[in-house]
Formats: sequence, C-alpha cells, structure tokens
Amino acid sequence: MPKLISEDEKRLTKQALEQATIALIQRKGLRHVTVADITKAVGMAKGSFYFYFQTKEALLYEAIKHAERKGFETAMGLRFDEGNVREQVERALFDIYLAPDSLALYLKPEDMEYLMRKLPAEMREQEQHKIQHNLAQAGALFGLPEEDWGTLAYLMDALQELASSAQDYGNKNRQRGLEILVRAIAEFLDEKAIKKGR
Repeated sequence: MPKLISEDEKRLTKQALEQATIALIQRKGLRHVTVADITKAVGMAKGSFYFYFQTKEALLYEAIKHAERKGFETAMGLRFDEGNVREQVERALFDIYLAPDSLALYLKPEDMEYLMRKLPAEMREQEQHKIQHNLAQAGALFGLPEEDWGTLAYLMDALQELASSAQDYGNKNRQRGLEILVRAIAEFLDEKAIKKGR
C-alpha cells in the first residue's frame, strides 16, 4: 500500500522542489536544469517528481513566479508616508533585482520566452492576465495613468535585460549601469507620485 502524504507534507515538498530549482537556475541557467538535477538536489526518486508537478516546465514556472511574487509584494509594500518615494523605490529595486541571490540576475528574457512556449496555452494566458493585473496595481500605487503603464513595463524589462545580460563589459560597469537605470525608474515613479500629491 502506498504511503499517504498529507497536504502539509505535499506543500513542504513542493517548497523544497521550488527552492532547489531556484538554486539550480542560479548555478546552471534555466535551460540546463533537468528533472534529474532537481530530484537529486532534494533526495527524491525521479519518478516521484511527477506526483508534485506534471512537467519540469511547470515547476520552473512556479519557482520563478514564487520569487517574482515575493519581489512584487516588496514593491507593493512601499509606504510613502514613511519617507521619500524615490529612496524607497531605489531600495526596493536594489533588493529585488540586485541582491546577490536575486533570480533576476540569472533569468534572461529569452529564457522566459522559451519557458512560456513550453507551457500549456491556459498558463500562458493566465500569465498575460497576471502581468496586466500587476501593472494595474503598480500603476495605482504610484498614481500612474494607464498610458504610463507601458512605460513602466519597458523600464522594468530593460532592468531585467541588463541584470541578466551575458555581455561582459566588466562587473563594475554592469553595476553602474544597473544603478543608473534603477535611479531613472525611481525618478520616473517619484515624479508621478508627486504629481498625484503623495
């Protein structure tokens, strides 16, 4: 008789799989992570993996989305009554994108495009709705009119592209480029927040 697994055990195992997957993405890159790598990292039989996730891509997606949610929650938790908007935005973006363990440093936009092509159509559609929802929430937080949501999206895409760039012009120059872009985004959002009277 197979062992019964409680919902709590299942949740903890899924968390362990997600954490191992994030570490593997950071070490090997998204396209090079295998189910064997993941199961080895958590000490699980390869066949047991499919009890938790239907495909490797589903786990990759969930692990990435979990990391993104944490970053988005950080950004949405900004409290403008506690200080300067620009400083808070800069600090949040540095924490989300530039921390040494940030997944953003290891995920190239083309990796996400590759992953999205591998996911079922309903998951891709769900992702598009989530992006629009997140933009609307960020827009509301900073008082951005809808026509500026796209500007913010492009700025964030540029930050992601630079953070994960494989080009090697030197780490010092990359860091400076990221700092400049973070400051530009913070200035853009601060300007919008000021106009709204925050």
